[in-house]
Amino acid sequence: MGISRLLAEQLLKIGFVRRAVNEGADLSIFRQKPSGKMLGGLACIAVSYIACWPVISGLGVLALYINKPVLIAIGGPIVWTVNHFLCMLGVYLAGADHSKALVKYLVRIFIQRHAPDKLPEQKLYF
Repeated sequence: MGISRLLAEQLLKIGFVRRAVNEGADLSIFRQKPSGKMLGGLACIAVSYIACWPVISGLGVLALYINKPVLIAIGGPIVWTVNHFLCMLGVYLAGADHSKALVKYLVRIFIQRHAPDKLPEQKLYF
């Protein structure tokens, strides 16, 4: 018995996983038109990913240029923390529905591939 099959059998003991398999979780939520709140959240996440390391690198270069290493020692963690909160704000605004739907879908696919004989009797493929 492979590790992935053993993991799939253990996952089937979790209620969330059994519901995902029984419901035939899909990605239909991604076909809906995104709201302004969700787009704002995705924009926050994108800005947080794009801005963090260039800003910290710029602080490092500035600290070297003006010969003040305390600037990067204090400014780097502050910028990183603010960036982390910006990312978390984006995740909050984007909503948990899409993340939950994606996780349910991935779990269902994993179970179907690695423990097909443990699936319920209903037909899951459309």
